[in-house]
Amino acid sequence: MAQTVQTLAPDQRHDHTSHSDSPIIDARQLAVSFKVEGGVVEAVRNVSFQLYRGETIAVVGESGSGKSVTARSIMGLLTKRATLSAHSSIAYDEQNILKFSDRQRRGLRGNRISMIFQEPMSSLNPVYTIGAQIAEAIRVHQKMSNKQAMARALELLRQVQIPEPEARINQYPHQLSGGQRQRIMIAMALANNPDVLIADEPTTALDVTVQAQVLNLIRDLQKSLGMAVILITHDLTVVRQFSDYVYVMQNGEVKEHNTTTALFENPQHAYTRHLLASEPKGMANPMPVGSATILEGRDVRVSFMLKHGGFFKPQLKELVAVNGLSITLHRHETLGLVGESGSGKTTFGQALVKLMNAESGTILFDGQAIENNSREQMRPLRSRMQVVFQDPFSSLNPRMSVGQIIEEGLIVNTIGASRSERLDRVREALISAGMPGNILSRFPHEFSGGQRQRIAIARAVALEPEFILLDEPTSALDLSVQAQIIDLLRKLQDEKGLSYLFISHDLKVVRALCHRVAVMQSGQIVEQGPVEDILNNPQTAYTQRLVRAAFDVAT
Repeated sequence: MAQTVQTLAPDQRHDHTSHSDSPIIDARQLAVSFKVEGGVVEAVRNVSFQLYRGETIAVVGESGSGKSVTARSIMGLLTKRATLSAHSSIAYDEQNILKFSDRQRRGLRGNRISMIFQEPMSSLNPVYTIGAQIAEAIRVHQKMSNKQAMARALELLRQVQIPEPEARINQYPHQLSGGQRQRIMIAMALANNPDVLIADEPTTALDVTVQAQVLNLIRDLQKSLGMAVILITHDLTVVRQFSDYVYVMQNGEVKEHNTTTALFENPQHAYTRHLLASEPKGMANPMPVGSATILEGRDVRVSFMLKHGGFFKPQLKELVAVNGLSITLHRHETLGLVGESGSGKTTFGQALVKLMNAESGTILFDGQAIENNSREQMRPLRSRMQVVFQDPFSSLNPRMSVGQIIEEGLIVNTIGASRSERLDRVREALISAGMPGNILSRFPHEFSGGQRQRIAIARAVALEPEFILLDEPTSALDLSVQAQIIDLLRKLQDEKGLSYLFISHDLKVVRALCHRVAVMQSGQIVEQGPVEDILNNPQTAYTQRLVRAAFDVAT
């Protein structure tokens, strides 16, 4: 078996004879270990890869496979606890940069080799304007005045197609959308015309349409500037459309590599086949005939007053987030609510479960009008309607154990006659959510993203609800984990007769999980119907754009 793996992932690329030039980056036998309590973790083991000028290579694999550690090794951004093995080498322009001094590495980083990180909000400094941050990246490596650097920053904002760049250059990161912040990160990475751009999950948290725009932007800039790109991702649709060569990583090792076409047409390693088979597929199980309505919204309207203008003379402007919307959800049904960021999906969902107040309209839960209910009046209904949020790490209390987190809901809703009975229900909920029942004393930080999402689902299921609002529960998860969560939600729906309102921008997941779908744009539902009808034959230009962006990223 070891011999088979070796032939699937030799140190040199399978297509190296077709290249007349030498690679701009040639990594050989890269190995990185971390000191942890109780021992050493080998995060990357003997990884070799080559990158040629003007091309894109993709590094794919699940969380924990070593993709980002490999990228950070190139940049020289590993923590002090990390140790690079003595036989590791990373050649940039045929020079081993691992032997460079700290000063030489700094001269390379952000200048010849740049990196875009996954979460731009945590990479941008919230107290400095966009222009100041881009100008700083320029002045670190180039001798120019602040005025010249700001002029270059403005030029870069135009290059990455930021709307109204003259106004945006003086704004702060929180004043921009996720897609715009990612464009700012690209502008900073391109500030010094690098030879190599490393993009670490650059579109994970973005809408499908914004994702397509950002990836097409990177590709266009790559062509015009002649850059080489290392794309780290778990989205295989993106890999297929944008990369020339693919490296598949698992448990710190490259299991297989090949040209993109060859790898997708004929995957050799079992793990590669597993990844390719993990794309969300299948469809929702048929609903029982004549299912009663559990949740209904009629002409629901939600608006916010936003302040504009100066501090002393602010002007108030009304933003209508949900503009007179009506939907019906049946028992045992999954209704998908899709649309771009800012379309009003989450606001509408939260208004329907009274996490925020609707300005007008009627909301019926199991035939009972709840739109005017107080918090006290809603309390008896809370165990019947639950919510699972997008980021389980921020919705699970880090100071509480898993047992305490799930039991808390049972205590608040006075479910269970004794503590032992409650703990039995906690274990049962964990097992239903595909987690072992013996993890009650462990804490959220001890689990992976997919495991934390299962714990969040277990917390919701423990109360035996009839309806669950699922707000982007799979958006930040690996494909294979995503597929597991979809299967879990289907299984729980069949076993417990649950109804779901599923908010998402990922139409592949919506196709696999939902019976019907409603498409939102600017606070309005522009199209709704059975999921296959909407996705196979979208009627509005907006839905057609969403479908194209989801299933054919390059368009």
